[in-house]
Amino acid sequence: MSCAAPPLTGQDGAPLASLSLTHVSYDPSDPVSLVAAYLSLIPQGLMIVYTVLIFSNRELEIILACAGQLGCEAVNYVLKRVIKEARPINLQGKGYGMPSSHAQFMFFFATYISLWLAARNKSIPKQLKPLLLIALFALATSIASSRVYLQYHTVKQVLVGVAAGIVIGLGWFVTTALMRTIGGGVVWDLLLENPVSKMVYVKDECTVIDLQRRDWEVWWAARLQSKKTAEAKKQK
Repeated sequence: MSCAAPPLTGQDGAPLASLSLTHVSYDPSDPVSLVAAYLSLIPQGLMIVYTVLIFSNRELEIILACAGQLGCEAVNYVLKRVIKEARPINLQGKGYGMPSSHAQFMFFFATYISLWLAARNKSIPKQLKPLLLIALFALATSIASSRVYLQYHTVKQVLVGVAAGIVIGLGWFVTTALMRTIGGGVVWDLLLENPVSKMVYVKDECTVIDLQRRDWEVWWAARLQSKKTAEAKKQK
């Protein structure tokens, strides 16, 4: 059972609101409840990862993955307000519960990234890919289960979220694949060659090379050249 803290008030005695984006109720006497609460924060962490990768690599594949993730959240927002099913009655949480946004978010992520790793990524060794796919779905399952354990959702609400996430993830992967092939890649070229993409240096390399290894090799070659130059100056 979740443990709710007494309501906080400001200096004038007016009640303060809680930012529901990161506020998670849990039972402090239950270690599993604490773990479940931390698992519930992983989707927010993944959005930070998306943002960092986009700004550091400027890869179109990552931008589209993030766009699909945000689209999945938008679909969840609409579904909740169309279905209007309440959360479990013994919880003080706000908003509708059907379908679970955490379950939908994570199973979109697991489905889309798994398909991307299996079909498009060339840099990760084939022997490692099955382990990554298992880890992705194990993480998604753990987070979805945590929402039931913390009593934020019923099992049905989580299962519908799982199904929605898988369907949207599969659909978005097929859509991005078609972007690469329709009209000989005209859509893909438009996404890469428009003025905005050029201005922010959007590129498309992560499906063919290991970006980290390439960047390290360039850095190492520059380091060696710098050392040779410094040694040559000393000998003069």
